[in-house]
Amino acid sequence: MKIAGFKKQSLIDYPGNISSVVFTQGCNFRCPYCHNPNLVLPEQFETCYEEEELFSYWDKYKHLLDAVCITGGEPCIHKDLPDFISKIKQLGLKVKLDTNGTNPDMLRHLFKSNLVEAVAMDVKHILNFEHYNSSVGQILSSENFKHILKSIELIEEFEIEHEFRTTIAKGLHTIEQIGSLRNRFKAFYTIQNFKPNVSLNKDHHFTAWSNEELAEMNL
Repeated sequence: MKIAGFKKQSLIDYPGNISSVVFTQGCNFRCPYCHNPNLVLPEQFETCYEEEELFSYWDKYKHLLDAVCITGGEPCIHKDLPDFISKIKQLGLKVKLDTNGTNPDMLRHLFKSNLVEAVAMDVKHILNFEHYNSSVGQILSSENFKHILKSIELIEEFEIEHEFRTTIAKGLHTIEQIGSLRNRFKAFYTIQNFKPNVSLNKDHHFTAWSNEELAEMNL
């Protein structure tokens, strides 16, 4: 596993649990509003952690933890993800996975093998190819879009804790589109506001939504 970041303890990344957070390196999207460009752009990659360092910490402090959250980047581009998770499970810790949904075969394997207790999938835009493509850097293939739709289907099919979430930006999404996504995913849908201070594409024309607008969207 290419692990570019490690947060030893968090109270917010897996609600109701004390968790460590692992940030994997590399992503197959180029979302212009991404706030982790150092995990996405190869020219910004830094030295990765050795797995032994993480497992040494978890083995020592597992009695103080409930879970490990694996995020990115995009964790599911790493073929050794199941083996990595299996070693975490052997320590008695739960696993929450964040994904963009482009690898449904990986998700199916993880679900069927009972390797994850929770999953959060980033839904970038309304489920229309053109809109979705505009939100991921114009690099979406029709095959990948089918994979995203399949991942949504799998997540809803398996009895696993889950949420679908969208990073919303004014200039990319409209209130009506966000409302459409909320109607599609109901109580399993959350939104997070665009962070203009750090983004992958510095030439974007997006802005954050105001607190009043966010309150309206969350009604």
